[in-house]
Amino acid sequence: MLLERAIETGNKTNYLSTNLDYSNIADEKLAALYVDRNDDNAFNELVNRFGDKIYRLAMRITKSPESAEEVLQRVFVKLVEKLSLFRGDSKLSTWIYTVSSNEAFRYLRERNGSREYSLDELSDKNSDNTSGWLQPMDTNPDPENNAINSELLEILDKAINELQEEYRIVFQLRDVEGLSNIEVSEILGLSLPAVKSRILRARTQLKEKLSRRIKQDMV
Repeated sequence: MLLERAIETGNKTNYLSTNLDYSNIADEKLAALYVDRNDDNAFNELVNRFGDKIYRLAMRITKSPESAEEVLQRVFVKLVEKLSLFRGDSKLSTWIYTVSSNEAFRYLRERNGSREYSLDELSDKNSDNTSGWLQPMDTNPDPENNAINSELLEILDKAINELQEEYRIVFQLRDVEGLSNIEVSEILGLSLPAVKSRILRARTQLKEKLSRRIKQDMV
């Protein structure tokens, strides 16, 4: 439904190719197929690859499932309309994340009137501690372990949402989506030192929040 609405909005003439293995085609090549040949299969593959990532970022910015769904739809429409503007100066994923964050903040401005949302308040501070600290959850099929993992994920998600906006968004892109510091700086228009500073602050605050929660549960 999302894809159909996006394509309808973009007024594209459908061109379907069934002779390609789209799952093995690079993101940038998929974009070229869609732009040059109106290949909806290529666009559909991009939707499959980035849909969940766009939604997670939108959720982290808007903190609302309904708003995240609306942002997701807006991003798909924007991709239909603007994908031809992608020039390959960066990775397609970086460009899509930029579009997604811009649309999410634009949605918040519309929803909340004239209030401005930005990520440039924090002064740059150097930090070389950029290694991720989130570790994969235990994949043991034991039901009890799964229940524990689910609870831990819920606690972590709540703690992330409690972070200040400038830390929350950077953490989502860097440690949840696994982007590099350089990619995050390009997406958000921040300097590299600012990204490093914010991710360090986010990790520190999360550790403090989780530590307090664990101590509370032990009382």
